[in-house]
Amino acid sequence: MFLGRSSSFSSDDSNPHDSDKPLPPPVLVYHESARSIVFRDHLRRAHASISVEPSNGDNVEIINYQPKIKPLPSLQLTAKDEFSPLLDGVEQADLTEAEQEIITMFKNQMACVKTIKNSEWTAFLRRFSQPIRKHNSKYSNIHDDLAPSGEYVYNSFVTSTTLLPANGLKMRCFGSLKEYTVGAAFALPCSYGDETESEVVWRTKTWAWPSGYAAKTEFNIDGRGRLINGREEALVNLEEMRKNNHDYISKENYKILGRTVQGGLKTVPYNEVFLRVGGIGRLVDVVTKEEHCDGNCKGRSLTQGVGLPVALFVRSATYGHLIALLRTRARCAHAFGTEVMKDMPLILITPQDGVKVLTKKMEQELLKIAARDLNPFQNTSIAYKTTMENTCKEQLQQKMDELLDLDDDNIQQMLTPEERARIAGGFGATDESTVSLLMEAKRMDTAMDSVDGSKNLHTPQNHNGNHLQDIVNEGLACAVRSSDYHTARQLLILYSLVATQSKEIDSLKNSDESDSSAREELGITHIVDISDSKRRSFDTNKGNFCDAVVKRNERGELKQHTVPAPPPPPPLDTDRLRSATNSDGLLAVLGAAQVLRAMQDGGAKKRVYECISAIDEWVDHGQNSVAFRLSSWRDQLAAQADLKIAMEHDSSFMAFVSNKAITNRKQFARKLETAVSTGSFQGLEFLQAIHEIVSRMHSPCLRLELLQFVLGLDNRFSVAHLARSVELAISCLSMRATTTAQN
Repeated sequence: MFLGRSSSFSSDDSNPHDSDKPLPPPVLVYHESARSIVFRDHLRRAHASISVEPSNGDNVEIINYQPKIKPLPSLQLTAKDEFSPLLDGVEQADLTEAEQEIITMFKNQMACVKTIKNSEWTAFLRRFSQPIRKHNSKYSNIHDDLAPSGEYVYNSFVTSTTLLPANGLKMRCFGSLKEYTVGAAFALPCSYGDETESEVVWRTKTWAWPSGYAAKTEFNIDGRGRLINGREEALVNLEEMRKNNHDYISKENYKILGRTVQGGLKTVPYNEVFLRVGGIGRLVDVVTKEEHCDGNCKGRSLTQGVGLPVALFVRSATYGHLIALLRTRARCAHAFGTEVMKDMPLILITPQDGVKVLTKKMEQELLKIAARDLNPFQNTSIAYKTTMENTCKEQLQQKMDELLDLDDDNIQQMLTPEERARIAGGFGATDESTVSLLMEAKRMDTAMDSVDGSKNLHTPQNHNGNHLQDIVNEGLACAVRSSDYHTARQLLILYSLVATQSKEIDSLKNSDESDSSAREELGITHIVDISDSKRRSFDTNKGNFCDAVVKRNERGELKQHTVPAPPPPPPLDTDRLRSATNSDGLLAVLGAAQVLRAMQDGGAKKRVYECISAIDEWVDHGQNSVAFRLSSWRDQLAAQADLKIAMEHDSSFMAFVSNKAITNRKQFARKLETAVSTGSFQGLEFLQAIHEIVSRMHSPCLRLELLQFVLGLDNRFSVAHLARSVELAISCLSMRATTTAQN
């Protein structure tokens, strides 16, 4: 930064206060050079040769100064807009067997639905594997959880559900759309052997209450599993409930809770079925051809459980709810396994239109629109608990579980690499599918040149040879739009890994022997191995931005690595993205990308030498003149006020009166020399030296500006931002080196 005055003082004026003329307003030229930052305007007056007077002080361009955030242009659609193709419906012939079966179940009233609170999905999914302790161990309770045993591989438990009228019409479900966005559907048994449905319902105490009755089972069941407070007198059987449901959609006048409703209601209240779910897995009748009875351990049963959900549903066709539906399916796949959730039907249920299926073709169209025209967004129920400043372990785990899998063949054929990158950055994608995307882009870049340097015939004509960088920038732009530093950080780490170790990853992914030991040997287990979520690139401690691969010793210092790290990846241009956000997390990620860029293009090396030279010259002048130091202090204060540099404190007057400022700057110059003496500017040693300088700073002013200048960062990057950016840059370079050293 250069803080200049007009040329009203002669070049030999050692003290501007000797003149009677008033000081003109300052002219700001930020990060013009290291010399302009260090000397401000004193040597500009003392040495006319370096004076560059602007023609108009009001029109000076301020370089690397970000006074105002300029958000990226908004896209056409938001989370509240509706996905119209789903409302139009689909032909029966376009449905899969599982989807056809779900339609038949709802038509025959053979499926119950349960809306689940957004904040309770974790507990709900965990319930299928972890039985809850009995409330009263002295008495047997038919509604107690049944632990997995034999053919029943899942815990079974009783929960409140709703039996909708035929085709899901007329009746609303429990809870608001905002708090209970996604629900699950469970299939009822098709037969009961020698018993009737009513007999089995009575024997298993599968209680049911009519529409409009508030059973409140959580408060009206005693320790022995018996109903209290008159709830037993209000019970109905499932056959009677189906008859009432039929009246709601076929008759103009019907009864609700014993009262005749003349003309009917537009939407009737929900009923309640106290149903045992879990036990067996997810069965699709038309595929498995299983018998569903109590006589064996293979089918749905009111005694042992009706199995896992057979469908997931939402009650609104808005993009926000449909993306939440896709994320919930990803969570279920993480909890139950990908094979169990394969071809899981996704449906929309509304009282007006009933059940509509989100087919595979519609899902692909949804993702394409989301990539092109939809402003990306995070899961609002956990976004505030997954920020850089406030990261809760449970919510972060949920965020990882909700990552979308973009490796599906249909998705890859439907979406371009750029569109998949936008989905990954804006909504989140698994590490493995993101690596596949980046490897695909890397192979396109490699295919640009054959042995003789000619263009490959399979390469698109408009390909510029920087496809990998373009893909990552697309993803980072969407991460900025959704203000999601987790996906931005994931993209940067995986990009660094793919760009510098693409051959190893490519051979690993294409090998039939890609076991865990091979992954560990390459040091990328926690990036591409989705079977162990604890080792993913998102694994951070609460409130700690440091990546897991950045190891520290007992004193909190970064450990040195004996294995040399690869050079920085090809540079990413994130200048526009940094100017579009003021998020601390995103600034740290985009700052790390800029740090790697400064190392790779040689800019950091050049600017370090400039800083050392300028500081040494300032120290020589400061040791010989108190007036010079006081002038520097005054100019420093003016610069801090005008440029709003991210400093915790203003420059101390006493530091310049005494020799403290000289000592600090002299030590800073020597530490920069040490960083220079480490050898390569493209290795870990340089970054570790910079990190040590940042970690030992207490109240830096000029030193902070110089580090911003060296790394190419703007005035918003405080000491904390610099530390986070440098640490993440170290993570990107040391990913393989650290893991290999540990092994």
